[in-house]
Amino acid sequence: MQDNNQKSIASAILIVGILIAGAILLKNGNVNSPAVNKPISKTIGLNVKSFNTCLASGKFKDKIQTDIDSGVLAGVNGTPSSFILKDGKVVGIIPGAQPLEQITKQIEDILKNEKTPLTTELRPVSSDDHILGNIDAKIIIVEYSDLECPFCKVFHNTMHQVVEKNNPNVAWVFRHYPIPQLHPKAFHEAEATECAWEQGGNKVFWKYMDKLFEVTPSNNGLEESML
Repeated sequence: MQDNNQKSIASAILIVGILIAGAILLKNGNVNSPAVNKPISKTIGLNVKSFNTCLASGKFKDKIQTDIDSGVLAGVNGTPSSFILKDGKVVGIIPGAQPLEQITKQIEDILKNEKTPLTTELRPVSSDDHILGNIDAKIIIVEYSDLECPFCKVFHNTMHQVVEKNNPNVAWVFRHYPIPQLHPKAFHEAEATECAWEQGGNKVFWKYMDKLFEVTPSNNGLEESML
């Protein structure tokens, strides 16, 4: 009698285990389904066919390379690298992914006090740049960034807070600086942001880039099919 009870209990445990395993597999299957893991272009409402045609064409390679070249000329040697401009002149530098508190202190200091312009050959901000915030802001932060850089991913969120906290005194300019030796996928992802811009201007450019930074695990971890 005791043996029969033990067999019944063992069978019940086995059945429960199978049911739990099946539920886990079903759940994981839903997470990885196309309905959930849609490409960014589809998620934000782009014309996916036009987007893919643009991305395959390589039409924005020169534009991205122009950003890279300007970064090299300005002395960028890693990402993120940012320059603080006041009245069009570079008066400060943000090395790496500094925290919100540090950047806020820099901004407050620059707004209150006169600063001697730094010697750097930074390309002037123009209408060709991707600008977020008040275009007539007293301070403009020009960032050079790599879309697969984990520090850039963190700093991207910080910069959104900087603009929100200091509106309308601070605007943010994003420039591409993919580093192929570290992140071979970053240049192609930069092209993707420009293809988004082509369909909807700066508003859609920022929307696409925000989503890309949200979903990428960084360090070359984003699948091309997600673009």
